[in-house]
Formats: sequence, structure tokens, C-alpha cells
Amino acid sequence: MSLYRHYDSAHNHPVNRALHMLAIPVGFSSLIVVWWHWKIALLLVPAAFAMAWLGHLIEGNKPAFLSNPAHVFVAPLWLLRKLIRRAKSSDSNNVAEEL
Repeated sequence: MSLYRHYDSAHNHPVNRALHMLAIPVGFSSLIVVWWHWKIALLLVPAAFAMAWLGHLIEGNKPAFLSNPAHVFVAPLWLLRKLIRRAKSSDSNNVAEEL
């Protein structure tokens, strides 16, 4: 199973997905924030992990990165792909409504 498919299969519950949609940008934003406010950046990382772990607690599975740490880098790609698909589907709905 590919890294992406494994990551995606660990995030099926809608609450888990929603929490990850928040947690991933919060976690990765700490890489930028650290240049201006390192104390805030240090708080963003545990906040992001807490949201993600809560999602997995709700879904009833372990975070994907526990089986392979590379999943930490798959997470932003997963998020981007989900957002692009959502945007495309809403564009398709808008076109259908116009017809």
C-alpha cells in the first residue's frame, strides 16, 4: 500500500478529517512562525498534535506516522489533494446549476 493510500485510509471519520484539516496547517505554520515568535511556534506544534490525536481517538485508530514517520510529510499533500477535490466538486456543482 502506498504511503498516501495508507494515510488516507487512516482518516475516514469526518471529525478526524476536519481536525486534521485544522491540525496540519497549524503544525506546519510553526515552521514560519518560529522566525518571529519562537514561543508561539513551540505552542503550535503540541496544539496541532493534540487536534490530530483527538481525531484518531474519535476514529479509533493510531496516527499513521506511528507506523511510518514519513507520513508527517504525506499529511500536507493529503490536505492539498482533499482541498483541490473539494474545490473541483463545488465548481462542477456550480456549472451544473448554471445549466
